[in-house]
Amino acid sequence: MAESNEKKTVAERAADLSEDVLESVRDRQQTVIEAMRKFVDRLDEALPDLGEERRKKVLDALVDFAEKVGTTTNDVVARMVRSASGTLKEGTAKSAAKGTAKKAAAKGTAKKAAAKGTAKPAAD
Repeated sequence: MAESNEKKTVAERAADLSEDVLESVRDRQQTVIEAMRKFVDRLDEALPDLGEERRKKVLDALVDFAEKVGTTTNDVVARMVRSASGTLKEGTAKSAAKGTAKKAAAKGTAKKAAAKGTAKPAAD
């Protein structure tokens, strides 16, 4: 089984999320393509005498619709990626700040102990 979320780094969780999002987008695109194929088949069955010009207009409208769905999906994914990227940057900045604060606190404690003469020798 995969590591728990607590043990994964922020970058690893972001990478997993990115993979999940991409897989979801691919699945959505495949679903749209299959739906378009079914629509064309049903259009031909339902209206065999539609005529080439009218058939072309209907199919052009369908393609326009599919493009709008794709554009909307891409916009949503782009917003998700920007949001995740911002979260990743915030998480990294917070981790770095915590590490710096811990080091500063440790140095401050060491300086105070040295000033009092109670400093312990460093472990090798």
